[in-house]
Amino acid sequence: EGPHTGRLALYLLGLRATCPPRSPQRSLVTWLKYHLEEDWTGSRRHGHPLTSYYQYGLGVLALCVHHKRVREEVIRRLLTAQHHGRLGHGGNAVDTEAVVALAFTCLEQRRLVGTGLAAELRAAAHGVSKSMAEAQGPDGIIGNIYSTPWALQVFLATGACQTELAFGQAMAALLENLEAFGTSATMAQVLPVLHGRSYLDIASMHCQEEPDTLTPMDMEPLPEVLGNKTVQLVVECPLPWCYELRLYDRPVPVPASASLLDVLQAAAALEPHDFRFHTQDTPQGPFLTQVLGLEARQEKRNYWQLLTAPNTPLQMGIADYRPQDGETLILRLSEW
Repeated sequence: EGPHTGRLALYLLGLRATCPPRSPQRSLVTWLKYHLEEDWTGSRRHGHPLTSYYQYGLGVLALCVHHKRVREEVIRRLLTAQHHGRLGHGGNAVDTEAVVALAFTCLEQRRLVGTGLAAELRAAAHGVSKSMAEAQGPDGIIGNIYSTPWALQVFLATGACQTELAFGQAMAALLENLEAFGTSATMAQVLPVLHGRSYLDIASMHCQEEPDTLTPMDMEPLPEVLGNKTVQLVVECPLPWCYELRLYDRPVPVPASASLLDVLQAAAALEPHDFRFHTQDTPQGPFLTQVLGLEARQEKRNYWQLLTAPNTPLQMGIADYRPQDGETLILRLSEW
């Protein structure tokens, strides 16, 4: 059982945001410090934490929001990774760089580090903010739709880009794509931004002044879509990993309301059971890690890309995306 750095960090961030009447988080903070050390043991073998730099950065951010000092060596690990461009690539890199930049900004603003290190952290966070503005696509999205709220949190926390064009364009893109944020984890990322806040604001909340205005919402159930649909499921594995590009190509009948995850499960149940897959739980929902026995691995710098034919990458996870009747979905082993 590996460290649960990210999960514990998110729980502590949420706990702080709810202004608990007592302080049950003391032992949890100690556990998080322990997990950060356990997590780092992976770097000796893999060159990165056992979980990921994203989760490691979240851990440092959560400790800072709880006003807890972090050993300088722990901070230096993130600084070194950021300086050497080890935080990933594409949409996932934006998430990771943003979390790390928020952690740096928090440590600097809360004065939990010395002045020399504070200056380094400030420079690194502003560098991340600048590179995110430069990486913005013509549609306003930075990385992908799910990483855009993280980038906006960095803009807000560093105060670097609120007046710049990049900030307004990214906010407009978010507002146009709010239907993509359907899970509690993704809502938690986007809600602070819609109110002009970042996770750093949790650290300076005055809980005694918070009125108890929370009231339960009557959630309307999603309308049930009756009937069935058929989705064409294709698995592609290009060179150098496979000699044959198309490994699987078959129509999969599913209920009309089925998600992509439901399609994969239905395909696995079809005779002669020649389709199989594995997922990994993440804070953003299940993530596809293995298809037909082929595993996407960080060390090999590859991942299973989700596309709708002919070549449009999906902006949602497998549990959130609901394909149309007759749509062709492609699972393609790709390099990052």
